[in-house]
Amino acid sequence: MRSFLIFCLFCLVFFSCSLLRQRIEMNRGRAERKVYHDTLAFDYLSDKLILPVKIQGKTYRFIYDSGALTVVSKALYRQMDYPVIGTHHFYDVHRNTDTSRVVRTGQLSLGRVTFTGTPALVYDLSKLPWSCFEVDGIIGSNMLRNSAIQIDLQDSLFILANEVEKLDVKQKASYSMKHDHQYTPYFAVKFGHGPSHQVMFDSGSDVFINIDRELLASLKETVKLTRTKTGYGSHNMGVIGSGEKNRVYRFVLDSLTLAGNPIHQPEIEVTANASRIGSNLLRYGRVTLDYPGERFYFEPASSPLTYQDPEGSGLGFSPVVEQDTFRVGLVWQNSLVDSLGLEPGNRILRINQYNYADSLQQSFCKSFLNNAFRSSKMIEMIYQDEQGNYKRIKIRRKK
Repeated sequence: MRSFLIFCLFCLVFFSCSLLRQRIEMNRGRAERKVYHDTLAFDYLSDKLILPVKIQGKTYRFIYDSGALTVVSKALYRQMDYPVIGTHHFYDVHRNTDTSRVVRTGQLSLGRVTFTGTPALVYDLSKLPWSCFEVDGIIGSNMLRNSAIQIDLQDSLFILANEVEKLDVKQKASYSMKHDHQYTPYFAVKFGHGPSHQVMFDSGSDVFINIDRELLASLKETVKLTRTKTGYGSHNMGVIGSGEKNRVYRFVLDSLTLAGNPIHQPEIEVTANASRIGSNLLRYGRVTLDYPGERFYFEPASSPLTYQDPEGSGLGFSPVVEQDTFRVGLVWQNSLVDSLGLEPGNRILRINQYNYADSLQQSFCKSFLNNAFRSSKMIEMIYQDEQGNYKRIKIRRKK
């Protein structure tokens, strides 16, 4: 990851959204068969798990997001003419609010397993950054609430069944799992030698682990934490947009234990957003979610587990797409770009050969999906400051 665009990356906190008023029951629909078991191959693109979904004999692309409600794109909604069952306000991870139609979908097939009647939000997925993935919707936890699923990143396999006994799991790797009203899964994580805390598993987010300030205050009483970075801005992108500018911190702690498996000296990020573990967890081992049995299974790919920095060496800032422009989202204090005067909100016009002013869609998607800056030791950037002045800087990647 860890091209400069990925390490920003937005932590694309995709559709971690909830209905503000529960007038519409989203936990409806069902699998057509009571007994089922099938395996699908998935694409893993910039830390997003993309599943093939068949609708009326044609294959579409849906992201699996455990922290989300099911979503269909506006284009798919118009094509399928799904019946509208209501309109609701919803909020994203930053508590930005918007309004969406809620529709009742027809048959959605994951392999040989067909679901019918699942309520879904309708949203425009043709905007950046979502358009880069060329997806038609989101498979949310409300659709899979009666299923057991297993995600094996090493073999790119997504397995689902009506009961966990049909999956290859080890009972000793089983731990309690809770869920909220939209069936978003939560499980316990032990920080250092302190007590365990419940965090969300959000496969739509590309972070490893993010905690909120309330949890940080609790951890400070029992866990040794070393602050490594302080930043200002917003580099997490919700479905509706980026959040308000705020302080962001990075800490290293002695260890983090997940389902009995310690990871030594991981780095955690502290923001105003809800505490969550993202899709980077899949790099550490096989994950199984038994929704009806309320059990979480984690089988590590190796032992002991070694922390893998999802960003690698950085360039001192993270960009976001905001109001159809490419802008500086967050700047880390005491970095080179901080000393050069780069500020959150500055508009980025060009980085190396990518011209974001003239071709934002093409340049952004190409550089984002191709991890264009992963191996770049230096970038040259042209940006516009708050006074409208054009500036050019060169940044060498920190070792």
